[in-house]
Amino acid sequence: MTAALDLYLNEKFLGLKLESPLFYNADVGIRYEIGNPDPSVSDEKYREQVHYRSTTLFKSSHQPSDELFIVLFLDVQTTRKPYKINVFRKGVKHKNTLKNLSCSSVTLTDEEEAEGWESYRFVLSCKASDIKPITFLFSDYRIFIVNQTRDTIFYLYDSRGLDIVSNAAAPLKELYIRYNHWILDYDRAHIASIFNNGNSNL
Repeated sequence: MTAALDLYLNEKFLGLKLESPLFYNADVGIRYEIGNPDPSVSDEKYREQVHYRSTTLFKSSHQPSDELFIVLFLDVQTTRKPYKINVFRKGVKHKNTLKNLSCSSVTLTDEEEAEGWESYRFVLSCKASDIKPITFLFSDYRIFIVNQTRDTIFYLYDSRGLDIVSNAAAPLKELYIRYNHWILDYDRAHIASIFNNGNSNL
């Protein structure tokens, strides 16, 4: 599955790496504010808003039949015991979906290797209907959800914000209009310039 992912990214998102900050590295995208920065907001209300906005945006940008790559990056130190991750087992509705899960090592810098780090990329190929989105959205891992059907990449980078990028404006136009009030104000002008220039096929 890793080869299939690389082939897709090279064809549709040439030069774009699955890493933070995804929004600033992409030509077309939206950065949403999903956590209220007001310090007077209680932790409970903050978590409720993060959950609501994240799940709403996921449902609005994915249909059950969409073909996805769930991409998880894991960085570990070689001195640690073997690391078990359960997010894929918990995040799929049927265990047979896991037959489409693969893992490969990621090349690190000499400095990172010298410090004893190893990095792995897990890739699950599935349909949106095969997964429980909340499990992947609210995990402790860096997870990118690549939608092959719609040519979008969905990335909840932390409890403050969420990036959705594409290789054209058209796939994101409806999200831009429908959830415009959730867009991060800091990037609002730049995002508006993408969708309001009269060319939805950027």
